Amino acid sequence: MNNMITYAETMMDSFEVRPFNSVDSLILAWVSYMRFPETIAELRTWRGVGIRELLCAECFPEMFADLWNPEGNRQLLFALASSPRFRGITICGYVEQLDREREKQFSAVTFKIRPGFSYVAFRGTDATITGWKEDFNMAFKCPVPSQEAAVRYLGEAAAHTQGRLYVGGHSKGGNLSVYAAAKCAPEVWGRIQKVYSHDGPGFQETVLKSEAFQRTLPKVEKTLPQSSLVGMLLENQEDFVVVRSSSISLWQHDPFSWMVEDGQFCILNGLTPAARQRDAALNEWIRQLSGEERERFVDALFEIIDVNGIDTIPEFSSNWKTTIPAALEKMSQLDTETQEFVFSVLKKLAALGARNFPELFKVPHQDAEAKLSRIPHTEIKLPWLANKETKGSKNQSTET
Repeated sequence: MNNMITYAETMMDSFEVRPFNSVDSLILAWVSYMRFPETIAELRTWRGVGIRELLCAECFPEMFADLWNPEGNRQLLFALASSPRFRGITICGYVEQLDREREKQFSAVTFKIRPGFSYVAFRGTDATITGWKEDFNMAFKCPVPSQEAAVRYLGEAAAHTQGRLYVGGHSKGGNLSVYAAAKCAPEVWGRIQKVYSHDGPGFQETVLKSEAFQRTLPKVEKTLPQSSLVGMLLENQEDFVVVRSSSISLWQHDPFSWMVEDGQFCILNGLTPAARQRDAALNEWIRQLSGEERERFVDALFEIIDVNGIDTIPEFSSNWKTTIPAALEKMSQLDTETQEFVFSVLKKLAALGARNFPELFKVPHQDAEAKLSRIPHTEIKLPWLANKETKGSKNQSTET
């Protein structure tokens, strides 16, 4: 399978010969996920460093922490550093901000590709719980702190570069790219050639109807895998191009699965029927909740999983023997009305998942039983559950 790695390894044409395209954008957008070490201090200045200076083996564990496919990231970086197309790029203006109080996870970096030609990349969601919380906040709030930060960063990047600007990102980074381009100053907007959103979620309807968004729409190129979920969340007005993925279902969000041939993405006619049905169902589930209900659910959910000083999703998962009981205990401490509300929303979501993501529920009975048996029993009193249990064993079986 050819993907962005093989593209970087085999594409020898300069940008003068083969113009910048959506595969180039995805590659640079993905590089923005890498956590650049503080030892390379000039990355945080607008002078920057050449991309080959990132080849520091001692920094790789930090750079690729919590990223999909660490070996793929290493291979991609080596390909870029040796490629005649990419090795002359200067990386500069790197920022990384994590503010738990403000529920903000933001990072961006600028690539000076050639004189008069730069690409501004916004990082998508990382592994932090703060980052995931900010993503969920997008369902009821705009702008979130990272969207505001993206507008400021794009203005700063424009002030330190000349000529044409391209803007892009993957996942939340795609959303930030579109928002920043729509809200930036007129003199910056005039320099933007194209905005790339790679499987980036949409916006609330009020944002889509704004004059700034409608003006920017012709500059936006959105790419989605054929079973896209993230990129079809909320409301979308951008025209999108569907890319063939070698993976399935939710895992198509992984850009290493996006297929490339002859220097461009393998394009399909549209999303799969199953994806269209699933995306419509999920967005309908979101629309059934008012803005206040979305906020209430998100705040309660993340209050529950905020346990034991855990900061990242992988930490929460790997320590499930302690985090799950602790989360259930926090659930029990919520008032009865909130417990019932959260449970009812999760129940509807679980039913939606079972219908539309059967592959996630294909766990062998013995494996599931073994995993459940290892979860410590804890004394947790959930009033709404206790009420159901008193209805009798027959009703209990139906609920289960």
